[in-house]
Amino acid sequence: MLGTIRQCIADHTPSRIPARDDIRAAVAVLLLERDGDVFTVLTKRTETVRHHKGEVSFPGGMFEPGDRDLRSTAIRESQEEIGIDPASVEIIGSLDDSWTYTGFVITPHVGIIHAPYTFITNPREVAYLIFLPYSYLKDEQFSPASRGGGWTSFHFNGDRIWGATCRVLMRFRDIIENETF
Repeated sequence: MLGTIRQCIADHTPSRIPARDDIRAAVAVLLLERDGDVFTVLTKRTETVRHHKGEVSFPGGMFEPGDRDLRSTAIRESQEEIGIDPASVEIIGSLDDSWTYTGFVITPHVGIIHAPYTFITNPREVAYLIFLPYSYLKDEQFSPASRGGGWTSFHFNGDRIWGATCRVLMRFRDIIENETF
């Protein structure tokens, strides 16, 4: 499955939203394969972080002047939040930019982590990790609920996944499914 994902992401031309650096952010859509399924690593944010308290998100954050580019931002933030060793992630491409409801433009970067991997979460930022199976996103029973203003959401193991995180996951699924079926 990772081979298919790798090819679909390589073939995808992401759309970009022009924006100032002070509202730019990047996230890492980190994938790992176990037991015949591909999982996306998500974080449940603590109630003490400045933005998006208690929400489910990808590891990521704001572009900083010391970052070479948005890919570097995604890797730096993943290292800070969940202990990713940059050498252990193979970035295979990026997805379309997306607005957040708080006014940031995020660029998702897709990376593969070769399992097994030991994550070290930052307790100030991450309450716990969620490993979302790709099979869940493409299950015939799966249907995100539409919300006012175009927001969508779904629940996984008791956690609500919504907003930009939900949109990025749906776009990721659509890219893979439209390219392979």
